[in-house]
Amino acid sequence: MGKHILILGGGFGGLSAAETLRKELADDHRITIVDHQPLFFMGLTKLWILNGERQVGETPGNRNLLTKRGIDFIEGEVNAIDVTSNQVTVGKQRHTYDYLIIALGADYSYSTPEGFTKNAKNLYTESGCAEIRDDLRSTKAGTITVLVCGLPFKCPPAPYEASMIIDNVLRENGSRSKVTLQIVTPELHPLGILGPEAGRRVTKLLADRGIEYHPSQKVKEIRQRCVITEEGKEIPHDLVLAIPKHIAPSVLRESGFLDETGWIPVDAGTLATRTANVFAIGDCAGTKIPKGLLLPRAGTLAEGQGRVVAQNIIRHIRGVEMSAIFDGEGVCYMETGGGMAAPVRANFFAQPNPTWEFSTPSEEGYRQKRDFLEERIRRWFG
Repeated sequence: MGKHILILGGGFGGLSAAETLRKELADDHRITIVDHQPLFFMGLTKLWILNGERQVGETPGNRNLLTKRGIDFIEGEVNAIDVTSNQVTVGKQRHTYDYLIIALGADYSYSTPEGFTKNAKNLYTESGCAEIRDDLRSTKAGTITVLVCGLPFKCPPAPYEASMIIDNVLRENGSRSKVTLQIVTPELHPLGILGPEAGRRVTKLLADRGIEYHPSQKVKEIRQRCVITEEGKEIPHDLVLAIPKHIAPSVLRESGFLDETGWIPVDAGTLATRTANVFAIGDCAGTKIPKGLLLPRAGTLAEGQGRVVAQNIIRHIRGVEMSAIFDGEGVCYMETGGGMAAPVRANFFAQPNPTWEFSTPSEEGYRQKRDFLEERIRRWFG
């Protein structure tokens, strides 16, 4: 008799798992993805709204098309997860599973720091980026702050990418010489988990563009004209573009999945949770690297985790040892403005420290980023 694999979340990890499962399993095994909306947008494309390379609503994948590939899709909110009865409640409907993959990502908290909703533009939503795009078009002078409100946050290069894209927009508008552009972040240095040398590579890119960098600043409050840090320091601004604090979805807390880190504890190699046949991948998983730090939140890492979990479920169904192991490797393409990007490849499970390769920003790097997007949209949705 066929098994039912239920996947909560249709992002990088969920789609990767579903694709791998469907390719290998017979049709009597049912694969279902649950997501709150049918359209899939890669987070990396939000920043393209800032400079007009992409409009709101463009370049989506449609999860309704998954049915043509033998994958069921349910649109709705996950309201409860009961591992004792192997049931998940979506809306008012209960769905039973044999294997559960939790890939619900991270939610945003707007209650902290104080003043976020009133005094900041959200750099991590499409609507927020559209507002920022319009503000940039009318900006003639002043101080723009790219603000990181808390750690961890998904896509670690994003605040630096955003600042360099904004720098390029302001130069094209002819207003850059009259605008102070700065980054305020609680990080010790950019790409902190990769170590100080990787951080120096990024800070040099910022310095070359005249972008000020203020690390180790934990924000307490966003006021209309300044940011207040926990130490009481005032950092003035005219416009704040903020990355909100990330938290696990409330249903995971209510269902008892989270540990003291605020994320789902998993085996770093297999992504198994403490409950048999339940796995967690991507942003909601508290995957730890050998040094004990949490693995960064990034789509390419979630994609790799999804494949590993799918491979182990396939093995389990076939009565074979679940021996697939996530290798901790991933790549991102950090944009530097002007149609340039720097591929950054890393192995976060390397000993004694993560290893990385930081390529020089180039047009070829940007083309690789576009190809990365288009290939996955094609593969997952046709």
